[in-house]
Amino acid sequence: MKNFKKNIALLAALACAGTMLAGCSSEEKTDTPAAEGDTTTVADAGNADAGNADAGNADAGNADAAAGDKLTVLCWNTDDIDPMLKTFCEQTGHTADEFNVKSFGCGGGEAAENYDNYLSDANNDADIMFVEADWALKYINDDSAETGTKALSDIGFSDADYGDLYGYTVEIGKSTSGVQKGLSWQAAAGGFCYRTDLAETYLGVTTPDEMQALIGDWDSFVATAAKVSEASGGQTALTTTAAGAWQVFSAGRNTPWVADNKLTLDDSAKGYIDLAKQMYDNGYIIKDLGQWSTDWYAAGQTDTTMGYFVSTWGFGDAILSQAAGGEGGATYGKWNVVVGPQPFYWGGTWATVASRCNNPELAKEFISFFTTNTEGATAYANDKGEYVSNKAAMANVIPNYAGLGVLGGQNHFEVLNVVADQIDMAGGITPYDSTIKTAFNDAVTAYCQGTYATADEAIAGWAQNVAAALPDLDYSNFEG
Repeated sequence: MKNFKKNIALLAALACAGTMLAGCSSEEKTDTPAAEGDTTTVADAGNADAGNADAGNADAGNADAAAGDKLTVLCWNTDDIDPMLKTFCEQTGHTADEFNVKSFGCGGGEAAENYDNYLSDANNDADIMFVEADWALKYINDDSAETGTKALSDIGFSDADYGDLYGYTVEIGKSTSGVQKGLSWQAAAGGFCYRTDLAETYLGVTTPDEMQALIGDWDSFVATAAKVSEASGGQTALTTTAAGAWQVFSAGRNTPWVADNKLTLDDSAKGYIDLAKQMYDNGYIIKDLGQWSTDWYAAGQTDTTMGYFVSTWGFGDAILSQAAGGEGGATYGKWNVVVGPQPFYWGGTWATVASRCNNPELAKEFISFFTTNTEGATAYANDKGEYVSNKAAMANVIPNYAGLGVLGGQNHFEVLNVVADQIDMAGGITPYDSTIKTAFNDAVTAYCQGTYATADEAIAGWAQNVAAALPDLDYSNFEG
């Protein structure tokens, strides 16, 4: 890594050039309302769906000015807020015209930039901001009046309120200094979903317990992948992509990527590089398959893969049902889920309270309804079919849950209940996780595909790419 500093200078220059080009492009393109932010005022909670996202865009400035006495919620899209408002209004007697939804019509990864643009105008109303785990600390660590967030204790929450919540969801909502600033209504625990017919054919497995015994840790997972490959003549991979495995593996790390402002790489992450390369070289994953691509979903309807790693939100059309071909599809009903090689979470959304919040009473009622209020969380879990962060609520839901058709009627909540209670993220979250984790996965993928000749070269390339994106960190661990 002796050329680290020289390479950083080159990457930084390229990054600046790319930024300037991107700036020119954005000035020329005029049809990008998501960059400005679309205001959606939900007028009918009973008809709250994604189609409403276009309803309130006539005059964003006027809508924001009129929103001061409403609860304004910032979100990247309406997938969560629409069903939340429906349940909340039905259960509490509140009406949808008490809310102003500020949806930016983008993915979660693009939300922060849109939030920053919106919050740069001090006249824009904001009460609650939805944030994702990988970049939540950007706002949770911010105490400023302009772009920051309030401690939840400022609006009436106390530590005693969090006793029924899964611990990891509480931890991710804390600032670096330990102040609780966000709560998630979701426990985005996940498991390994596998084709039951292929498992029986290639492994002699007929029950989820038998499958779990074969993949209960990473060594077992790789050994079982080898059996599947051999039994299928190399035609079936145990799972689809290394990127999916990385989601699981990275969630098991509780060593932060950055300590004392210094980029670090622990032995666990180094071990994953070897794991990914072994799986790639031996065909235990589908080589060069892009996660979220059409082919990635289609693999679930053929015999090219036995399984996917799936989180709470992925059991519907986001992953599993789509991979099975939808109801009546080629493999619909031929899946089961197990814990897999380790407990993990993937994604999830946290509700934070903006520093400029002028409606704290309703903000507290809304957030608590879906998190600390067992009755409210139970109602939402039943309405949405979502695994929520409140343990007591899930204890109410699980025994009565009918199971999923795509899983052949299996109650996946029973599996997620085992996973969620074992997730430990204490001390492992930093404000830089999204950038660093993505760069690490990219570097490992490049190593598997031959761009880097050795694991050390992949690590050096990863550190250089992170340094280009986050130049203020200390990279002395990777010099010399």
